[in-house]
Amino acid sequence: MSTPGGTLPGHGFALVLGGVVAAVWLGAMAFTLTDAQLPAEADGTVLAVFPPGSSDEAMFSAVVRAGGEPLRSTWVGFAWVARGTEAGFAGRLRDQGARAVFGELPVGPVLGGCAVVSADTKRPGVYDLRP
Repeated sequence: MSTPGGTLPGHGFALVLGGVVAAVWLGAMAFTLTDAQLPAEADGTVLAVFPPGSSDEAMFSAVVRAGGEPLRSTWVGFAWVARGTEAGFAGRLRDQGARAVFGELPVGPVLGGCAVVSADTKRPGVYDLRP
């Protein structure tokens, strides 16, 4: 379809715009996730992300070799929640093959997302939604 000034931007423009948005989003996520990683000396409960395709056995044994306790796998097939009580646990996990180590992230479908309502009765009354 053409107009007096030329052709209307078609699907090509939408594809280019979508590609630009995706590239900007991926760049922002890469920067954010890199910055969110725990320092090597960190310990405690962590989310260890391994290379995609890693077997559960390989990830489990990597956590154990790093001196940690595997707590559970996640809905993401290449990430485990683990706990290490000695300083340097995050660095040892990376040495054993983890690509990234984060503080445990409270997200995922098992938590219900924004549809969850707290049943905590000891919260301040200002947040009490019951009549």
